[in-house]
Amino acid sequence: MKRINIITFILLLGSTSLLYAHDFTVTGKNGEKFFFNIVDAKKQHVEVTYQGNISAPQPSLYTGEISVPARVKHNNTIYRVVGIGKKAFSNAASLKGIVLPSGLSSIGDFAFEGCSGLEKIVFPGNSVRFGEGVFFRCTAIGQVTLGSDWTQVNLKMFRWSDRLTSIVIPAKLTSLQNLKSLKQLQSIEVDANNPNFTSIDGILYNKDKTILLGCPRGRSGKIRIPEGTTAIRWKALIDCPNITQIDLPASLQILSYREFSQMEHLEQIIMRRTEPISTAELNGQKVFLIKIADKLKIKLLVPKAALSSYKEALCSTEGEYAEVSANTPEGFSPEYALIPSIVKPTNMLGKSMLSGVKDFSKYDKP
Repeated sequence: MKRINIITFILLLGSTSLLYAHDFTVTGKNGEKFFFNIVDAKKQHVEVTYQGNISAPQPSLYTGEISVPARVKHNNTIYRVVGIGKKAFSNAASLKGIVLPSGLSSIGDFAFEGCSGLEKIVFPGNSVRFGEGVFFRCTAIGQVTLGSDWTQVNLKMFRWSDRLTSIVIPAKLTSLQNLKSLKQLQSIEVDANNPNFTSIDGILYNKDKTILLGCPRGRSGKIRIPEGTTAIRWKALIDCPNITQIDLPASLQILSYREFSQMEHLEQIIMRRTEPISTAELNGQKVFLIKIADKLKIKLLVPKAALSSYKEALCSTEGEYAEVSANTPEGFSPEYALIPSIVKPTNMLGKSMLSGVKDFSKYDKP
């Protein structure tokens, strides 16, 4: 019996120790206590974990702005901090800002879940792998510094924020995903050394400024697309409900009929081309069609000399339309071979909405 009790005690002791999330703690330079797990003893790698244990996690003690150290010492061994573990900073509602260390390679699922006061994040220069819901319910994020060596970023991870109004694209970025997931984003800026992208008036273009790639969803008021732009990438303008006027250049050649369909406050479209362009296909026939928000009254201003051509070309027939298959800017296929959608007369820009303009100079002012 005594032997059984001893074995039971050892097993209980072992199982209890397994419940604890951390292997050791380190006090930061500002007095904050970090909790660490050793993830690779041989390589001397650790990750930040949460306080307490798996069965009963304790309230987070993190407050204000903190910097996670790149290296920590424990039992005379120097460890590199390579990860932020699952739920490491979960529900740290008083955490305002965080600087993540160089060498960090991963951030686990829901690492910052419920950090409702988190406003500022500085990522390391090197690339980082992100888990699911890393910033779930982080509604206050307003300033994000992306890594200088990042080649791609999925902005969807910040989608819970109501305050992220601008973002800067670093020099090495080649892929920007889910731009439209940021409801309040108003401006995109690009590092001057980025060879792939540039920004004009807070809107994202390719480097040679010929293709409009993305307009921030929170953008409002008037937008003028500069002369020299030849294509608007599919969905670059869609889901920008607060735009009231959009000015399209004479150089424009590629435009989807759907681009203005979710602009609920759109009042005016200016088309400077001297002839209409094909924006949709119906049964293999290319047509000039503009889909708008339901029953919206919009003015379409075109060159006065081309007014009759626009009226003749403008399609107002209900049908199932698709993008023009030839409208494929190099590098963006097959995005223009899309599922058709039914367009009804209440969602079409009609001939009565057209007006001719002799001189566009008055619209050149900001």
